[in-house]
Amino acid sequence: MAENSQLVKIEDVSMEYGEGSQRTVALDKINLTVNKGEFICVLGPSGCGKSTLLEIIAGYQFPTKGKAFFQGKPIKGPDWHKGVVFQSPTLYPWLSVEENVAFGPKMRGLDSKEIKEKTENFLRQIDLSSEGDKNVFDLSGGMKQRVALARVLANEPEMVLMDEPLGALDALTRLNMQGLIRTLWKENKNTVLMITHDVDEALALGTKVVVMSKQPGTILKEINVDYTYTAFQSDTHRIEMDEKYLKTKEEILGLITYN
Repeated sequence: MAENSQLVKIEDVSMEYGEGSQRTVALDKINLTVNKGEFICVLGPSGCGKSTLLEIIAGYQFPTKGKAFFQGKPIKGPDWHKGVVFQSPTLYPWLSVEENVAFGPKMRGLDSKEIKEKTENFLRQIDLSSEGDKNVFDLSGGMKQRVALARVLANEPEMVLMDEPLGALDALTRLNMQGLIRTLWKENKNTVLMITHDVDEALALGTKVVVMSKQPGTILKEINVDYTYTAFQSDTHRIEMDEKYLKTKEEILGLITYN
């Protein structure tokens, strides 16, 4: 892709914690480019530094070595251009569903009419238009995560970072949420980087799968996939697990298991 399509650039990034015998290397010489419009899924064994990488991109942490850029500028901290969705929905319990979604635009000082329009739009997108006045603690786990997604998207960030956002959901809710995330990505034209432990989830959603090694985390391979596009062509939005799919899955599992 052209240079101006680059949104995130990670150059020789390493991350260390502690000193002496307590020193731990979480990431080792990571190089990664995220282009606008991509849906990157990051896979790897537990403790390989996936979440650390996400936090560096989000601006929550700064690398020990190397450089991290967003829109061509060094990442100096978190901002509304990078929205983060965590595994546990970080909603404000004292606010209603609608107020949670409206929170970001309100903090940015948008006028009340625009805030209302954005809030209604994203409540519609997550199919919770009729639940706007509810307390968030009255919602199911899946509904809470939908509100968390809408709250991030209402800020219209350039990039959405997701740290295992579906990990705590039951299998059926998780499958439905995958379809919703795919649809939201298409409708809102965001760039997404998502951490997951689930190979099938990565293949079902990603346009690129990044496979990391065990600690210290390095990138073993980047694999371009297109199953998320073919899902839109299906009435059920389900993925056809053809021979190519199964071969790619086996390759990823082999990389994670033996490296």
